[in-house]
Amino acid sequence: MRRFAPAPARIAIAGDWHADTDHGVRAIEHASRQGAEVIIHLGDFGYTFAAAYLDTLDAALTDRDLLLAFVDGNHEDFDWLLARPVAADGLRYLRSHIAHLPRGARWRWGRMRCLAVGGAHSIDSFLRIPGRSWWPQEAITPAEVDTIIAGGGAEVMFCHDCPAGVTVPGMDRDRHGFPAAELRAAEQNRIRLRRIVDAVRPQRLWHGHFHHRYQTVLDGVDYRTTVDGLGRDTDPIDDNLVVIDASRLAGTTEPPHSRPIGATG
Repeated sequence: MRRFAPAPARIAIAGDWHADTDHGVRAIEHASRQGAEVIIHLGDFGYTFAAAYLDTLDAALTDRDLLLAFVDGNHEDFDWLLARPVAADGLRYLRSHIAHLPRGARWRWGRMRCLAVGGAHSIDSFLRIPGRSWWPQEAITPAEVDTIIAGGGAEVMFCHDCPAGVTVPGMDRDRHGFPAAELRAAEQNRIRLRRIVDAVRPQRLWHGHFHHRYQTVLDGVDYRTTVDGLGRDTDPIDDNLVVIDASRLAGTTEPPHSRPIGATG
């Protein structure tokens, strides 16, 4: 069973894959070529967690001695996922090199404190089938907010959703025409995530969900967080996955309010 390295030198961070096997393998190969020692996936990773998908990705990860640890997105089979046991290190191992980071999972890489907070609301839930393509456990709950806040601060947060107060490029266009009730529910999840961010005060936050590669700065009352959004499986690989030195994980890699080359939206 592949475990977290106590202090990896290079870390890959990936946006949504939506159970796309071919893209997942390409992304794993790309991360390995860039010297990554671990992949943190920002959710919408497995959807129904088909055995063939998990087995193929696990084989690619095993060949390259990489662990992939993912936060849950909103498009995951939570009935299946949450039935998997949690190991002593706090992760759910789905395969030897694939693990789920439950909401509120914390760990240290060297002196850097990391926090995982998955979950988001599906604005297209009214088009989906409960228990088959939509699961009610997708959103962050008030109880989860309180529990995570009680855990204290962290330098880095890995999330699926983006906290309220951050303008995501293309968000208004992408959400145009969806029911007002769905949009309110989506914003409520972002507000709950923002409550966590205000308490944790991370230096850096990475998220998926919105399918746009961008970077901006969130100025809180007594903190400043660099926020990075990543693209999805159909985007160019550099929009969907980045590999950085661990020493830069909690710092900015671009000037504030800049958009990386190749960003969309």
